[in-house]
Amino acid sequence: MSPNPAERRKFARLDIALTVSYAVLNPGGKPSDFAEAQSSDISAGGLRLMTPSPLNNGDKLELSVYLAGEEDNPISATGEVVWQSKISETSFETGVVIQHMETDDKKRFMQFIFDQMAKVVGLTS
Repeated sequence: MSPNPAERRKFARLDIALTVSYAVLNPGGKPSDFAEAQSSDISAGGLRLMTPSPLNNGDKLELSVYLAGEEDNPISATGEVVWQSKISETSFETGVVIQHMETDDKKRFMQFIFDQMAKVVGLTS
């Protein structure tokens, strides 16, 4: 019997659309031009993005996550592509695990996730 993938998740997921800019880092760490994607869900450990072009498993990404209400101050992070599915010729569902986020950004990101989840379960308005 194969394990249920949802049971392997470390973090709860939040279905939310956020704008995410990303650049692919080459092996030397230099970023490509930035492209824009939309999240379809986020968690403390990663993002599911709808990207406009294909990416490869293992691609390292520089990320800017624009939180609702804080669009002028994006969260900066690095991540790695861990899976991708083609939706159409111009849309790819892409799983990205977060590899690094500075402490202040991590606090803001976690607070945002907590606040949004509290709204979902009716703890706040």
